[in-house]
Amino acid sequence: MNGNQGCIRLIILILFALIVLGYYGVSVRQVVQNPTSQDNVSYVWSGEVDAWQNYLQVPATYLWNIFVNVIWVPAIINLEAIKNGQPMDLQNSAPDLPSPR
Repeated sequence: MNGNQGCIRLIILILFALIVLGYYGVSVRQVVQNPTSQDNVSYVWSGEVDAWQNYLQVPATYLWNIFVNVIWVPAIINLEAIKNGQPMDLQNSAPDLPSPR
């Protein structure tokens, strides 16, 4: 339900921004179709693609693989075990405590 509220808030924020832009006489269509704006967006986009491919892709992929293998996959396995009524990995690997006398 919170995800839906976030989407609704985003839609309302976008509509509000469009109303404010319209109030100040800014036409979003003209801005988007303006060759200068298109050139600026193209320039920024090519810079982002270049930064991703040459600098960020390798470390981001490495960190993503660590996240998936160390956090995501074990979490899914343990959640499935809980759903099936079985003990989690942590419970299976915990040492048995001696019984009190």
